[in-house]
Amino acid sequence: MIANASKVFHNVKTISPCYTDLESFKRAMNTGKVKDLSYFTHELRWIKSPSELKLMRQSASIACQSLLQTMLFSRMNPEESKLSAKVEFECKIRGAQRMAFNPVVGGGANGSVIHYSRNDKKIEHRDFVLMDVGCEFHGYLSDLTRTWSPCGNISSFQEHLYQLILETNKDCIKLCKPGASIQEIHNHSVKLLKSGFKQIGILPDERSYAYNFLNPTSIEPGHYLGMDIHDSTTISSNRALQPGVVITIEPGVYIPMSFNAPERGIGIRVEDEVLITETGHEVLTASMPKEISHINSLLSFDNNRSEVPDLRSAFS
Repeated sequence: MIANASKVFHNVKTISPCYTDLESFKRAMNTGKVKDLSYFTHELRWIKSPSELKLMRQSASIACQSLLQTMLFSRMNPEESKLSAKVEFECKIRGAQRMAFNPVVGGGANGSVIHYSRNDKKIEHRDFVLMDVGCEFHGYLSDLTRTWSPCGNISSFQEHLYQLILETNKDCIKLCKPGASIQEIHNHSVKLLKSGFKQIGILPDERSYAYNFLNPTSIEPGHYLGMDIHDSTTISSNRALQPGVVITIEPGVYIPMSFNAPERGIGIRVEDEVLITETGHEVLTASMPKEISHINSLLSFDNNRSEVPDLRSAFS
């Protein structure tokens, strides 16, 4: 079959020697007949159908409500391991089949480590905790990040830094519409952050190479989302967005202990899921508070209440 075919399609990620060792496959490879099937499947996955979007909204809702419960839980249990276990428990009792990835729960300096995974430290008083979580609901994934202080008190420097990341998040979301691209949004995010870091006093100027130490990730501000966390990876970030595409917006700052700044060992990220619509966008994680005043309101709920109420209307 391989020898007689004009083209041979296969999944590069599940490649197997049971066929790659065949002489016919080697000849097809050498003559350029072998193609990666993911080019087509990623195109099919890029724009979501109404039924897919229903599942993605549900996945996002589960993750939001679970993280709300975990925020409240963090007041009396400021430990990375307990918060990781709590958010997974909350997701699964709400119907998630599994987590989309191992939750990132970075307290203090651990929050400055991209994709931190140990989740085994106590969160010290007045430290931020950065939680990046997501779950899978019938094959479709959610992905969101919030940063807060379990004790409810932060320094002036932390507040200025958080507000910069939050405003960048909101500004980038405004750009989400048909015709825009992830790369354009990324460029705008970098411009805002460099200017903000200079004003705060942690960058000498906007051309400084030190920016790469504060944001050492090439996926900021976001990526495509769907059946995988980084979905449709064969589709360029320069592709004009279309209605039905879901992306993440996730600006952040990560100040390592070695960096020259007024305060060090800080990680802040605010990540939302955004659906591109005919008229603009819909934030699938809009029910999850991100303003400092809203988070403080959440953390001040009565300890005797076992469940956080639906905060969608309060924080919309």
